[in-house]
Amino acid sequence: MHERVLVVPTYEIDKLVDKQTGVIEVSLEKIREIIESKGRFILRDFAEYDESFRQVIPYVVMKNDEKILLLRRTERQGEKRLHNKYSVGVGGHVRFEDGLQPWQAFMNGMQREINEEVKVRIIDLHYIGLINDVASSVSRVHVGLLYTAQVLFEGLNEPDMFDYTWKSLDEFTGIEKNLEGWSYLTILKLKELMQK
Repeated sequence: MHERVLVVPTYEIDKLVDKQTGVIEVSLEKIREIIESKGRFILRDFAEYDESFRQVIPYVVMKNDEKILLLRRTERQGEKRLHNKYSVGVGGHVRFEDGLQPWQAFMNGMQREINEEVKVRIIDLHYIGLINDVASSVSRVHVGLLYTAQVLFEGLNEPDMFDYTWKSLDEFTGIEKNLEGWSYLTILKLKELMQK
């Protein structure tokens, strides 16, 4: 695998989140500045094991009014550990081919990832914060930029890989234990923001 992915130095993320974990409300201007000035592309093979870098991942929650798109991974997916796990985010790695400048690549990569997974027309895109999870060796080499997107939903692009449903935030009670890590943190944050 010779894929090159967008990374930023871990110490830059550590300064932004100040030892906090979960979804941290960091201004988009601050994280954009770091991506523009410190972002670079390195081989994914190295990035997956080098904790001095964080791979920058767009993570977008699809919303239709107040309902959230909930995806369940089917057993047709290759990674057995993820079978029947639930996700509320669409996103993935930003690649060198996504753009010459790191921020341009991030925005293009986010759009590419959305297009790969779902057929939607985005009405409104809203940045929430950084997903910082240091609980595992995998999560310690990634950082998420969490967005919500109001969309007109037209279907899935890989319908054999996912089942889907739409749920309001209060309907997530009881299924949290089946959510993937970032999805769990995302739902906690969205519930917190709803209380404000």
